This record gives sequence, C-alpha cells and structure tokens, in this order.
Amino acid sequence: MTKTPLRRWTLPTLLFLILTVVSAGFSFAENVSAGPAGKIADLSGVVYFKGKDVLAWSLAAKGQGLNDGDAVKTGSDGRAQLLFSDGTKLMLGNETEIEITKFLTKGRNRAAVLTLSTGKVRAVVKKFSGKSDVQVKTPTAVAGVRGTDFIVMNQGSANVMFGESGKVEASGDGGGKAVPLTAGTMTENTQGVAPIAPVKVEPGTPLEAARKQLEAVTDVSAPVEWEEAGKLPLILARWNINYGNYLAESKRYKEALEVFQIAIDLTETPDVRADAHFSRGTVFSLYLNEPAKALAEYEAVIEKYPSLPAVENAIYFSAKLNVELGFKEAAKKLFRAYLERFPQGRHKDSAETLLKTLE
Repeated sequence: MTKTPLRRWTLPTLLFLILTVVSAGFSFAENVSAGPAGKIADLSGVVYFKGKDVLAWSLAAKGQGLNDGDAVKTGSDGRAQLLFSDGTKLMLGNETEIEITKFLTKGRNRAAVLTLSTGKVRAVVKKFSGKSDVQVKTPTAVAGVRGTDFIVMNQGSANVMFGESGKVEASGDGGGKAVPLTAGTMTENTQGVAPIAPVKVEPGTPLEAARKQLEAVTDVSAPVEWEEAGKLPLILARWNINYGNYLAESKRYKEALEVFQIAIDLTETPDVRADAHFSRGTVFSLYLNEPAKALAEYEAVIEKYPSLPAVENAIYFSAKLNVELGFKEAAKKLFRAYLERFPQGRHKDSAETLLKTLE
C-alpha cells in the first residue's frame, strides 16, 4: 500500500488559513447577533406594516419583527406597542404612522431615529449606561431623549408634547435653543418656530384632561371612547386660545402669536380658527404697531369665516386699520359693509362717525 505523503504547510499558508477561519468566525458571530431592531409586541384594532422599500401596506401581526426602514401605521381604532432590542417601548395611538428610520445598539453606543409622520406616540426610552442618541422626529420638531417617558402628538404642522418622567430636549424645525421638557409639564410648537416655554400641567385643567386622554389612547389595552378621543386636537386648540390671551396680557407678545398659530394648525374647526386669527390681529394692531400684519389676520376672518361671530369685529377693525394706513376708499367700503350687516352692532355709533369723517 502506497502511503500518501503528508503535505508540508509553509508559514504564510498557515497564517492565511488561520486568518480565513477567524474571519469566518467573526462573520458568523455578526450574522448571529444581527437581529431585528425590535418587534410589534402587542396590538389592537387595525394596524398595518410596511417593510423598507415596499410600497404597499399589509396587516401587521403580533410578534412581527421590525428593522431599519420599516414602518407601522394604525387605523381609526388601532393601537400598537413596539418593543426594541434595548427594552425601549413605543406605544402608538390610533391614526398614527411611524418609521423606524434607524435603531442601533452596539456595545456602549446607542443611536436611533424614529420618524413620526402623524399621530400620537408615547415613548418609554430605556436608560442606557453608554453613549446614547435617540431622537423622535416629526415633520416640524425633534425630541432628543435618553432615559425618558414622554408623549408627543403631531397634528398637521403642530406638535404637543407631555413629559411623564425624565427629561426631553425639544426643538423645532426652525432651529433655536432646545427646550427642556420634564415630568408634569408640556410644550408645543408649529412649523418654523421653537417650542414654547414649558407649561406646568395643573390638576383639573384642560391640559391634564388632554394628557390623560393621550395616555389612554396610546395604551393598547386601555378603554377609549374614540369619539371623545377625536376631540383632543380641538380641546388643545381651545386651550391655546385662552393661553395666548394670557400671554398677550402678560406682554409676552411673540409667544402669544405663536400659541395662536398653534391653535390654527391644530384644528380645522372654523370658530376656533377665526378666533385665533382675530386674536393674532389684535396683538399685531394693539401691542406691536404692525397694522399691515393685523389687517391680513382680520381679512382671513372676513374671507374664510364670513358667517361666524368674529367677523363683526374683524370688519370694523379692518376698516379702522385701512384709515390708519391711508386707504380711505377701502375703509369707507368696510364701514358701509359693517353698518349694513350689523345695523345694531356694538360698533354702530363709532362706524357711523368715522364714515362721516371720510365722506
């Protein structure tokens, strides 16, 4: 029997083989540890899922894995709880859409971007001992979080945030200094402006009612009256009207204008929007001496909401501003329109007197 001679390995060959095996081992280890960023831990109602680079939505399933680029959307009665690899939880309310833009934990580093297109989310971000950069983004705001529990509602271009525990650094799409949101407070903003100074959520106030409603809506198992939940943007918009008036009386005019604009952006309800436009006009006219800007706000009321109570004051004060700006013909036309529509109106005598001086 002929013996096969043993192959002699040169040192370079042995090193190459060793490195190949070690490299394969590392590659295998990476593949084993690389799993989904998280999963859909629980859901109720109608919930949809869309994978990265997929155009169509499909029904989501409990336990479904989530990776970077995936998105989850809830229906009118849908809620979902997303659980991530580090223990962070996102609780989605109804009519919400969010994308897991990035979620990465590696050693002592954590980086995540969660993009909320619209809706309501409660984020319970797990404390992390290393370097952490977790952001919840909406189209017009960014919330930078560490170990934090907070709620954010995005409605159009408006955002409302409530702090539950920990601390959030909230900033707007217009830049500016970030606002610290802590437990028991709220902040808000709209397109192009920074969040307002945090407001304490006092017991028995509309803000507390709104926070409790958001807590229930984002809890997958909590009972919810969906019709009442649908009024949440309106409740917050009305609160903004009252708070804006308080800010104006406190001579915080810039903040008042922003809060009135948030009210406009939160709801499509005509009377609220009309009141907010009129209030902005009053701030521009009475306090900031900017008649042209005030006139634009009053004209918005006249043109968009001609049958609402706010239009009486809007027509009268528009006429007065036109006098101030030197537009006498426009002023006469508006005074006549006022007297025709409101023959017994609250500004009847003044309108008649001013009209006579112009004729």
